Amino acid sequence: MAKIMGFIKANLLIVISVALIVILLPVGWFFSSGWNASIKEATEESYNSEKRKLTGASNVDYSLPAVLAGEGQLSETRAPNKIVTEFYKEQKAQREAQVAEVLERGTAFNRGDHGALVPGLLPEARDDSELRRQGRELAELIAGTDEAPSYYARLLRRLNGGDAPDPAALASSLNQYENQQVDSYKASSPDGNVSPAQQEELKRDLIARRLGEYAGRADSLAFYCPLSAIQMADPEPGYSQIPSSPPPRNMITSAEVYRWTWDSWVVTDVLSAVALANTDGAGVSLAIPDAPVKHVERLRLLDPMLAENTITIDTGDDFGSFPSDRGGRGNRPTMGTTGGTNTVSIPGAPPASFTGRSGGTGNSAFDIRYAELTVIASSEDLPKLIDALGRTNYMTVIDLDLSPVDVWAQLQNGYYYGDDHVVRATLTIETVWLRSWTSPLMPGSVKQSLGIQSGSEG
Repeated sequence: MAKIMGFIKANLLIVISVALIVILLPVGWFFSSGWNASIKEATEESYNSEKRKLTGASNVDYSLPAVLAGEGQLSETRAPNKIVTEFYKEQKAQREAQVAEVLERGTAFNRGDHGALVPGLLPEARDDSELRRQGRELAELIAGTDEAPSYYARLLRRLNGGDAPDPAALASSLNQYENQQVDSYKASSPDGNVSPAQQEELKRDLIARRLGEYAGRADSLAFYCPLSAIQMADPEPGYSQIPSSPPPRNMITSAEVYRWTWDSWVVTDVLSAVALANTDGAGVSLAIPDAPVKHVERLRLLDPMLAENTITIDTGDDFGSFPSDRGGRGNRPTMGTTGGTNTVSIPGAPPASFTGRSGGTGNSAFDIRYAELTVIASSEDLPKLIDALGRTNYMTVIDLDLSPVDVWAQLQNGYYYGDDHVVRATLTIETVWLRSWTSPLMPGSVKQSLGIQSGSEG
């Protein structure tokens, strides 16, 4: 032991160095291992982060938007590829072009030949003086004057629609013929009187002549439609007033000007559909005895700008549940059942039908007008009218009621329908009007009434 301690004292520096080496080697290994692990972890995290960035940057999201309702969007994520990129670019451009074309054609179909009837009145006249002057011009055009027929009279003339023979003119003509025949009988009679046989013959002759006049008138028209069927002197509350005489100048407003114009578009489309239904496969107009629609008895329009409208529908009709918001005003329709029908009071707008359309909201792309059309038509060919409405414009029949017709009573009034079995049909028609072209013609008061917000009508 003494020798060992002597050796250590003699070689103290060497012993200390060896001891330090022995101690520091495991300690160094321990700390270096920890450092290596943290460095490795940090390096791997940095590597993975950069890898994710590179991987994300190397993928592209390709997508084609859906065009049709219910169609899913085509999309995929993949590495950039020139051919794939060009494919998606080309397909997207084609879809956008198709959508633009459909929108253009749809708008053109909806607009047709419609527009302002008097230039300078819509959306607003230049000043009150122009509103009174040009508004009076429009009122006279709509109502008609002694010097010029109304817009609707000219429309019926263009569509070859008209009324039965004038009763007074026909009575005068038949009286004149009767007097002539009586004078002829008396002149040829030995006693100067008309015999009972001659009286009976004259009676049959007058009936035949009257029926001949009725049939001749029917052969000359495409459909019966008296002007009073459109221009009603006293329409029921909630329906548009199409004036039969020009109102005073101070009663004409910008809103009234637009409503008259809008009414004319709806009436034109509905009657044009009647005329279209009454054509054969070659597009040739049929006379009343051969036509599907014989007689337009009434055409009236719900006023879209009243605070509250009322529409009556069958109790059995299934229009679905009424949503809580109509016309974007947060009002709920109220319904009461009376006498087998439902009378629905609609604040601002009628309820949505089975079509699901609910135009008239502040951000809607379209407005809806409802028309009630009552016709006497061939029971077999009535579907041709329904089809013609859809071919003329965005019009859908949402309610149809049928009732029998007393053809003899109608004949006594001059309406001859031929040999077809006829029914009286009352159709509720939903018409759609795209704001893309109607809103630029709307006065500010009309936009406010329809709930149109600035910038939402395009």
